[in-house]
Amino acid sequence: MASQVLITRWLSPKTITYTGIAIFLISLVAYSSCSTTEHKETYLNHNPDVKYVGIETCASCHEDKHSTFIHTGMGLSFNSATLEKSSAVFSTQHKVYDRNSDMYYYPYWSKNKLFIKEFRLSNQDTIHQLDVQINYIVGSGQHTNSHLFSEQGYLYQAPITFYVQEQKWDLAPGFENGNNARFSRILNSECVSCHNSMPQLTAGSDYKFTQIGKGIDCERCHGPGELHVEERKLGKGADVKKGIDPTIVNPRKLTWERQIDLCQRCHLQGLNVLKEGKKFTDFKPGMVLSDVFEIYLPQYEGENASFDMANHSQRFQMSECFVQSNSKTLSFTCISCHNPHISVKQTGKEVYNAACKNCHQTKKCTEKDAALLAAKNNCASCHMPANSSVDIPHVSVHDHYIRKPKSKKDVQNMQKLIGLYAVNNSAPALETQIQAYLEYWEKFDKNPFYLTKASELLAKTKNPKLWLKYYYLTENYAKAIQLKLENVELTAWENFMLGEAFGKQNQKSISKFHIKKAFEQDGTQVVIGIQLLKYYLRDGELANAQKISNLLLADFPRNGSIVNMTAQLNIMQGNLSQGKQRMELALKLNPDDVDVWLTHFNYFVKVRDKQKVIYWSKRIQAKRPSLLSAKQVAQIVDNMT
Repeated sequence: MASQVLITRWLSPKTITYTGIAIFLISLVAYSSCSTTEHKETYLNHNPDVKYVGIETCASCHEDKHSTFIHTGMGLSFNSATLEKSSAVFSTQHKVYDRNSDMYYYPYWSKNKLFIKEFRLSNQDTIHQLDVQINYIVGSGQHTNSHLFSEQGYLYQAPITFYVQEQKWDLAPGFENGNNARFSRILNSECVSCHNSMPQLTAGSDYKFTQIGKGIDCERCHGPGELHVEERKLGKGADVKKGIDPTIVNPRKLTWERQIDLCQRCHLQGLNVLKEGKKFTDFKPGMVLSDVFEIYLPQYEGENASFDMANHSQRFQMSECFVQSNSKTLSFTCISCHNPHISVKQTGKEVYNAACKNCHQTKKCTEKDAALLAAKNNCASCHMPANSSVDIPHVSVHDHYIRKPKSKKDVQNMQKLIGLYAVNNSAPALETQIQAYLEYWEKFDKNPFYLTKASELLAKTKNPKLWLKYYYLTENYAKAIQLKLENVELTAWENFMLGEAFGKQNQKSISKFHIKKAFEQDGTQVVIGIQLLKYYLRDGELANAQKISNLLLADFPRNGSIVNMTAQLNIMQGNLSQGKQRMELALKLNPDDVDVWLTHFNYFVKVRDKQKVIYWSKRIQAKRPSLLSAKQVAQIVDNMT
């Protein structure tokens, strides 16, 4: 549970009453060092029944805080795609070319709506074009503007980002180096719950949203406000001069551990490993973050110079300033320098310098006067230099590892990878560590080191679910299907992995059984639905295929694979007109998908268009010769004469 214990059971917001007057959204700022004691209470808004009320409700009483907060990086983090929200520049010159996919991207406005045009050229002729309307812009404009579009409750990231510091359009982070997902990268609650106010999702889904906010709001740092608002409307509340207000979290009154947990919920980018039964939306301010998920990062020997853009918390905790200041009492945390209600653009350098001088009053800087003058006596410019981040191109952020400047030679020292470590838990469970190594290899880095470490740790446990994931990732499907899983409750994704393993071993019936079960558990994971539809088409179960196709098209109408398989289904049913219409849409959505080409080939065989059959056969043979041999094509063409 969280760090506080006052009551032993949850009470309904309607039955809890407190007397006295409290101040909601008490300022977090502590420009000089502050001290606090651990309050042994439970915050009543940790109760899962207490609802979020939204920033406008908070503003009705706290307009002074609201009026400045909406101009902060958090307040500007997420909103509808409008000219006012965008920090980008737009002209006919601002095109992005991805040489790996041979695609161009061009952002433009039409009737006050933002679009991104994807197109391909051949001898200056446009041979492919797809225009997608953008619904949301992510990013305050301090570093980047990324672009999202929404469809049937799902959010997708567009393939280009505007990098504000360099005033440059380029491929979005993670889309570079042959990894361009085009318009198919779907976002989940892990992404949205950091870049925005707390979202609401369809029950059991991590992907389908029922409510999306318009920027990080008060309740991300103070917790759900329903109970607090109800108490104030009744003229009731705790006397904050005598203790905390248990209906709302004041981060300044948390211990330094809980303060850091609150900040590193989002300002620590790594591999987030959820605890069993937990969701990313479960964490609330004042809770122990590791009770919900642990955050893993690589650990190195030697110089640790590189960092990701959102590694502020980890780097800060590596600093001797942080370690020494908090060894006995709370003295130096994120809010010693940062007032969450005030934009960093409005926070003068003297504020940050004051935090340094608060401790370094007698021991003056030993740097030469000329260097101090050049730095304008700004401590952060030397001790927290701005550097490029590893994960986000064209972006420079201050390194929060506060230390004496390192020489270039020191910085260039080779790093030796020694493992992963949980930044927010010094004693993680064995199974969580194994999961971290497996997922880090799966999601971030295909270095075999991580699978090797996972294998070493797996030798210490018989956990069948972890072994299943290991065998699935290492493609040892024969071992995967030998695991004793009959009495093990599997998640949707675990059933999918097991089904895929049976499929790879050519055990089609049991493979389809597990894929179907996975889809029944969670029909919002598009990969699972696509595989089930593929199996039904393969086995000629057209009625089942039609049922699944209808469900998938309702949720994912612009998924090229689903549209293409539905076109195949239409052709198999003899509905050639609708099949042709859908296969042409599939080609527009997935122009380089050989399966889409094969659908075209089969359609033109069906309608006996020899010229088109030859055209598509040549394209297929050039890209994937194993699908069609020249002999097969010749026989098909001969039979058409």
